[in-house]
Amino acid sequence: MVYIYMLPAAFLAPVLHEWVKALTSTLLGDPTPRNHGYLSPNPLKYFEPIGFMFVLLFGFGWGRPVPTGALHYKNRKVGVVITYTVPVVFSLLLGVASLIGASILTARVYGPVMDINMFFLLVNFPLWEPNLHLAGIILLSHFALININLAIFNLLPVYPLAANKILLLFSGPDAIAKLNHYEKPLQVILILGLAFGLAERVLMPIALRIVGLVLGAVI
Repeated sequence: MVYIYMLPAAFLAPVLHEWVKALTSTLLGDPTPRNHGYLSPNPLKYFEPIGFMFVLLFGFGWGRPVPTGALHYKNRKVGVVITYTVPVVFSLLLGVASLIGASILTARVYGPVMDINMFFLLVNFPLWEPNLHLAGIILLSHFALININLAIFNLLPVYPLAANKILLLFSGPDAIAKLNHYEKPLQVILILGLAFGLAERVLMPIALRIVGLVLGAVI
């Protein structure tokens, strides 16, 4: 039953993340996203089915990476940092805003404000409930968590995630060669790591810590 509530967020969060990346790069003078059709209002342009399934199964995944051309920026290093940092910050802030919205809605409808224990129950053990208010709270909670997860996930230095792009930018020729050489093995290790507990043991506790801090501030 939990997957019914996760579906909208699992689809929309990576789509918005990649769309913001396309828009940011374009605003910095890069025609590559537009030339490849990545300023399209069609969300399917940014949809990546394997990344979507990983979000549903493990809470962490990805959208279809937007191609960018760093040579088009006035300042290549600054442009790359901005292009790949802005979507991460956007996803984090969108997650925080959704979490605050879910907490406010909970307080208005049910009285008690949302705490981390209530949040954990809502995203892990939701029952089908015809109450629209409760359904909205659960949907917002999932949207918040998946956006926060997406921001954290992009801090891993594996291609084509944001941290990898920024790391390559400030690496020497030897380090770049090694990172490019081990690109595919690192991707396989990351996927296997997610499948065998990396998300649950390492990444999700970080996300829930952020959730707890936000909810504590709201209270």
